[in-house]
Amino acid sequence: MAPLFPLALALTAGILMFGAVSSLWWICVPLAAAVTALFLRRTYYAILLLSVATGFVAAALRMPPGIPDSLMEQSAVYSGVVTEHREYEGAQMMIVRIDSCDGQRINGFLSKCLVPSVIPQTDETDRIRFSTTFSPLASETDLPEEIDYNAHLRRMGVTAEAIVVSDSIISITAEPGFIHDIRRLRRPLQHLISTIPVSEGTRSFLLATLTGDREWLAPSTRTLFSSTGIAHILALSGLHVGVITALLLVLLMPLSGIRGGRYGRLVITILALWIFAILTGLSPSVVRAVIMATMFAVCTMLQRVWSPLNALSAAAIVIMLVTPSAIYSLGFILSFSAVLSIILFADALNPVSPVYRTARNSVGYLSVTVAAMLGTGVVCIYYFHTFPVYFLITNVAVSLMLPPLLGLGIILVLLNALGVNALWLGQICDFIYNLIDSSAHFISSLPGALIDNIWCPGWIVWIYCLLIALCALYLRWRRTAILAAIAMIMVGATVIFIISTPDYCDSEVFITRSHTETTMLIKEGHNLYSYTTARAGAENEIIARDEARYRNYMVRRGIRSITPLADRTYGEHTARGGNMILAGGKSYVFIHNNSHVHEYGIRPDYAVVCRGFRGDITDVATLVAPDSILISSDLNLRRHDRYVRELTAGSIPHRSLRHTPYHSVSFCRSHNISLFL
Repeated sequence: MAPLFPLALALTAGILMFGAVSSLWWICVPLAAAVTALFLRRTYYAILLLSVATGFVAAALRMPPGIPDSLMEQSAVYSGVVTEHREYEGAQMMIVRIDSCDGQRINGFLSKCLVPSVIPQTDETDRIRFSTTFSPLASETDLPEEIDYNAHLRRMGVTAEAIVVSDSIISITAEPGFIHDIRRLRRPLQHLISTIPVSEGTRSFLLATLTGDREWLAPSTRTLFSSTGIAHILALSGLHVGVITALLLVLLMPLSGIRGGRYGRLVITILALWIFAILTGLSPSVVRAVIMATMFAVCTMLQRVWSPLNALSAAAIVIMLVTPSAIYSLGFILSFSAVLSIILFADALNPVSPVYRTARNSVGYLSVTVAAMLGTGVVCIYYFHTFPVYFLITNVAVSLMLPPLLGLGIILVLLNALGVNALWLGQICDFIYNLIDSSAHFISSLPGALIDNIWCPGWIVWIYCLLIALCALYLRWRRTAILAAIAMIMVGATVIFIISTPDYCDSEVFITRSHTETTMLIKEGHNLYSYTTARAGAENEIIARDEARYRNYMVRRGIRSITPLADRTYGEHTARGGNMILAGGKSYVFIHNNSHVHEYGIRPDYAVVCRGFRGDITDVATLVAPDSILISSDLNLRRHDRYVRELTAGSIPHRSLRHTPYHSVSFCRSHNISLFL
């Protein structure tokens, strides 16, 4: 019933193999093994090994080329198509496929472009022409286990980055093409949704769930839904595609009465689903659902048996052959693991006999939810370090309320496009959304609703996947040996986890890299303190940013939050007096304006020169008299380079933090804190 499933696994192995090795010669390994299998007349194994080789070749061929060395760090006028666009407060981030330099065609490469302004407004499928200087897409991590936001982009083929000043943007035009024309329909659709007669919360929810643009949602809403285990309803998935499919089939029901209308109804539905997939950006979860729906329609028209596992495998094969790097995306992992787990375990977890169809279908809501969590729970723990305890309650409730909300929302948009203002329908949508929102708030307020700060190593995820596979085999074959293997693996993993838990230093000091401010993070035991040179009132924003960025570091060490290091702080090993800080057995003076340059009662270990200082760098060496000067990364590049040249010429000990962060691990030594302050 699922001959494509082993082929999909083999193809995945080939893509992962390419990502793990650095030489194309490794393709000889699966090819040689396939030839050996054919010689031994093991045709099936030869086919699987050739599938591994196919995945390896597909990943190699689909790997986007890097930026030519001749263009690196060279100012030029580039042109390319925006493939991804995100807007932040006062800035835009674009992924641009560059195909032209100074008017000459070049081998296309993907680049990350940051525009520190919301003007001019750009969008996906726009061709943008601008002047800038590209540099390699670096991995700028300052703390151990820090979330590297560029790692995902590198896996997707982005090789260069640049800051594009708004004044350097020469032109923005619409890129022609059928696919691009469909993608541009998202803006009119968003305009239609934004004018329907519903409340602000319902409107934002429909914008996110019908167009795939989660930027419309308030951060508090995303946090609430995540903490209650229903964040998946905010991302386009098979559930949304299923609702749209059901609505289309109902609207097209009159076609069933005419000759050939039954097949025409299915064809129109599938075409509409593919248009929806293109319009929303061809995310792996939507493409997976649309491919499965397409296979179901084809099987129905050809009167063939439809196998969900075979359809899921076909969807995976298509996506991996077209975009092999998609297997590294979180959307691909969650979507396929959830559906695969439902296929393997939902029926087995349902305790009601198939004889009692109504009762079995009702209990099926519970078994499907549990099965989906079996497939995705450990992945969510690995990425988000949280686990919603009452996920079963919220998911069952939402699964009953979401289909009518989405269906009525689509009807409301269609009526709005026809000029019909159905206020009563909007009130029903508001009522359903308020039920979902109030249910989420109630569940989140229950004691122990969320287990957070869970650390899960990567190898645990692989062990868990192996256990899930063994459980599926046991349900099929009912062998005692499989149960014994499961028990042995669980015991072994537990022992290894306990033994491999590392010991961490009690005292660590970091000075992180940023282009807007200089921030010091001080770890003392299970506390993490923060000192920043940012403007007054921005300290909470800096802490919120760092708590998200350094989440892995904090969870691994049992740190729940970052605490501001207030002025006149006296601790056992950490103290602050104005711009002077004692931490980790060393003393630091932060120089971010000219008034900070004066003599101190003690000689500090380091003077950190930051943005805001415009004086003579040799005055810092003479008056402050530190053992060494640290040049912060937030300084203007020209000023930074001038200070480095002057310190080098004067043989003054110094270090630049632009390319490497500051990290100090030391045993705390005693200080006279009263003299220090």
